[in-house]
Amino acid sequence: MSVWLPVSACTAACAGDPAATADAATRRRRWLRLAGALAGAGAASLRAPATSTRGRRRILVCAAARVLTAVGVRVEVHPSPVGWPRTGPGHGPGHLVVSNHVSWVDDLAMLTVVPGLPVAKREVGEWPLVGGLARRAGLVLLDRARIRTLPGAVAQAAAALRAGATVTVHPEGTTSCGVELARFRPAFFQAAVDAAAPVCPVAVRYRLAGGDPTALAGYLADEPLWRSVARVVAARGLVVEVHLLPALDPAGASRRELAALAEYAVAAVTESRAPVVAAHPRRLRTPVRRVVPAPREPSRAA
Repeated sequence: MSVWLPVSACTAACAGDPAATADAATRRRRWLRLAGALAGAGAASLRAPATSTRGRRRILVCAAARVLTAVGVRVEVHPSPVGWPRTGPGHGPGHLVVSNHVSWVDDLAMLTVVPGLPVAKREVGEWPLVGGLARRAGLVLLDRARIRTLPGAVAQAAAALRAGATVTVHPEGTTSCGVELARFRPAFFQAAVDAAAPVCPVAVRYRLAGGDPTALAGYLADEPLWRSVARVVAARGLVVEVHLLPALDPAGASRRELAALAEYAVAAVTESRAPVVAAHPRRLRTPVRRVVPAPREPSRAA
């Protein structure tokens, strides 16, 4: 095992006990809908070899939206007040989107809000049903226990950025309960430097419908995935807030400087407990609201 592998100090105790849970009938419906969503993703993965890369990515996005809907999670989008630079043909390289990491729910929410190529651990490519689809869709797979594979994964991310793709990564390197942000590791920021791609920080927070922050969605170090899924299925009114923050220009900056600036921007939101403000509907395939961001003071220095 590499000493580079990040390890979270958070445990299942950090998730706490929810003040209220969905009734038994609702939980049963969610489990059935989740099974159906996963079966649909499996069927789509069988068709994936006959589709284009773009089609495979679209299948991943749709599958993510269906799983979120099945388990009763609502996604709420807080847009950047200044927007992000345009990407694609004629508009330069893609975005390197970096966010904090609390749960498997983060990845699904990010796929529905900022569709792109996630950087995922190697094991994801071996998962049944979705692993093959993930590989064929072009996901950047990283063997976190073998540090010598890191430069190759960074080079793959840089190539995707040069081609105009959006690449999403969790620089903390592991999940936590979300109460305190871990240090952003600079490795994948090198991809943005190499490709001259803007770095777009995203802050993810969880709350219940009443507004109280919660860690119950956390996928924590000392528990199996199914336990985190069970907490999410049982939750009443779970909301994941996705805050799109102003982009960082990589020109003249080192990867460490970009990592520190992105960490500071995300910490200003995740370590704040400012209330959510007025919302406006946004039409997506998953229950999503677009929210006008409220100004916040940074809670700590980078």
